This record gives sequence, structure tokens and C-alpha cells, in this order.
Amino acid sequence: KILGAPLCVDVRATMASLSAQYSKWDNLEFSDDEEDQQPTKAVPPPGIPPHATQVDPSNLPPELANDPAIMRQLSKAPGAGGVTKIEQTPAGSEKGRHAFKHQDRTIYEWDQSLDEVNIWIAPPPGVTASMLDIAIAHDRLSVGLKGNPPFLAEKTGGVVVVAESLWSIEPLAKGGAELTVNLQKMRKGEMWTSALHGHGVLDPLTQEEDKKRLMLERFQEENPGFDFSGAEFNGNIPNARDFMGGVKYS
Repeated sequence: KILGAPLCVDVRATMASLSAQYSKWDNLEFSDDEEDQQPTKAVPPPGIPPHATQVDPSNLPPELANDPAIMRQLSKAPGAGGVTKIEQTPAGSEKGRHAFKHQDRTIYEWDQSLDEVNIWIAPPPGVTASMLDIAIAHDRLSVGLKGNPPFLAEKTGGVVVVAESLWSIEPLAKGGAELTVNLQKMRKGEMWTSALHGHGVLDPLTQEEDKKRLMLERFQEENPGFDFSGAEFNGNIPNARDFMGGVKYS
């Protein structure tokens, strides 16, 4: 959707619209009588907003071509002029958290800061710390119940300082419990695009939001007497780890 300022790009609508156009080649119907060929009004596929605008990926309007997040995503897509479907990363239950879902079930939520990544998991009712089997390696995490196959066993989104990482399980005020896995980043300031490999990556806009949060956290850490909570960036957001000589270790 390109509806003036502020720009809102419905990439999924555009991709689905293009796919619908290409699929017509598989369902052509011919008539020998030109009078029988009446023009029909194009109907957008289900789920596509009626006011969405289709764009030519080889001739993008400036609003899209000048958006670095969208262009990075398009350039990574295989074939078809770099066109791909961009899925929005589900938000977690609290601000700043991201959710990994499978078949509408939240498997875990996660967030990140300059120094760490936290993963939150809802364990089965009645599970206590003594029942859990959790292993944190420098590039891998395994979570499960003792005597059973692991619930999660994946590579981490970055390298971990094992000696400083930990996990805990705490009761919730609303009932039940929450398992927290705290992974300390080996490379401070590095932005992880996923907590665990194989579970997708943050969508481009969410990546930009995380980059901004990490940069503001770094500014605040290096300039404790200032308030950067309302700061904004013009143009591309720099990488918190490498900006201005690199992040400082305390």
C-alpha cells in the first residue's frame, strides 16, 4: 500500500498480487468469437486490501527504492527479480519481546540488549527446576525435561559466553511459571537476527527497531548523564558494535 506520507508498504499484498498475475498463465481460456471476450474486473486475491497498489519490482517507486530495510530484503530473495514475501515478526507479551510461533502456538519469546539475549518459555504445569534438563554451549542451546527428548535443541543466533550464562524458573503472579534462559553475548553489541537458528529471522523493520534500541543503549551506557530515550536517527541506523571505533567493554 502506498498511501502518501507516512509511507506504509504492504509487501505481502504486492507479492501475492504478482503471484496471482503469474498464475493466470496456467488457466488461459480461448474463444473463437471476439464478441464473447468481455473484459472482466480484476479481483484481488483473498486477504489483499482493495486499495493495495501493485508495483513492478524492476521499476520500484522512490518510496520503496529508498527504503534500505525493504531493499535489503528484496535483494536477498532468489529469482523473480528479487521479489519475496516478508512475514512480520510476531510481537511478544511485553514491549520489546519477539515471539517465535508454530501453528499459532507461542514456543518462546525473546529479546536482546547490548550484552545479552533472554529467552522465555512457558513450561508444562507442575514442572520444577529439578525436572529440567538444560544445556548451554558456546553456540547451542538445549531445553527439555529429564528422560525425554529435548523440547528445543538449536544453534544460538550468536556466540555465547557459557560461564556467564544461566537459567531460572520463577512462578508468575497470574499463575503458572516462566523459564528464563539468559545468554551472555560473546560479541557485545552484535545484533542477533534470531535467538535460535531455524526459527526464521526478524523482519527488516523489526531489525531496524532492534538496531535503534541497541544504539540508544550504547549511547546511554557511554554517556550516563544524558537521556537518549527520545532520540531519532536520520537515514541508516549504524551498527552498535562497530560504530565510532567499536563498542566498549567494561
